[in-house]
Amino acid sequence: MRFTRNDQTGKDLAASFFAGLLLLLLLLLPERMALAGNDLFKADCEKLMGAGKVAVVYTDITPAEDSSRTAKALQSVSGKTSDAYHNVYGLTHAAPEFRYEFRARWRTSTDGRTCMVPDVSVKLGFAAMRVYLAKELNDSCRRNIVRKHELEHVSAWRSHFRIGARMLEEPLRAAFSQPRYYASQNQARADSRPWVEGILKPLHQRLMNGAVAAQRTIDSPVAYQRVTQRLHACPERPVAYHEF
Repeated sequence: MRFTRNDQTGKDLAASFFAGLLLLLLLLLPERMALAGNDLFKADCEKLMGAGKVAVVYTDITPAEDSSRTAKALQSVSGKTSDAYHNVYGLTHAAPEFRYEFRARWRTSTDGRTCMVPDVSVKLGFAAMRVYLAKELNDSCRRNIVRKHELEHVSAWRSHFRIGARMLEEPLRAAFSQPRYYASQNQARADSRPWVEGILKPLHQRLMNGAVAAQRTIDSPVAYQRVTQRLHACPERPVAYHEF
């Protein structure tokens, strides 16, 4: 069989094209294999690791009552010493607790790639809760009125943290629903605490902001006025009594 010059040139161009294509495929093969390996590694991680486990627990507390301090002492503790028209006959002290623990789980491939997800547990509650009633409240009528007001503070603290414990679960489960991927186990280990704290700290701050706002609502001028009116209605006002 004979080929013309044009036919031979076409054959040479075709051979060159296929040789180049083969070379390109050979060059891309390791990359494609790496991508396939990455996909397989991620699939194994998602299947075997699963989502991070989340547990949020609220522990309740019964407040103690203390009537050993004077109104002046309570006013000093409250920080309202500059308010000449406000005497503190009741004060609630709460020491909120927001404790957490986590355990990082990971898998590492033969080339060092690592996937990691944390299991997180959070405990909400109070290290202490104490209701102070001033010594000047020497009759049951006024003492009960002030106690009732302070117990509103106690109820607000406890309810806010109890509800907060339930509301924390969903965003935490969403945040730790999938593992993260790293080039090495050291990178995964270094990122475990920043990852957990980066999620928990804003949620903790939001919880505290809401609790403080609820306390301020209870101590509104309108609320103080209602308490003062009830105190005025008590019989036999003591000599040492001042406006609430």
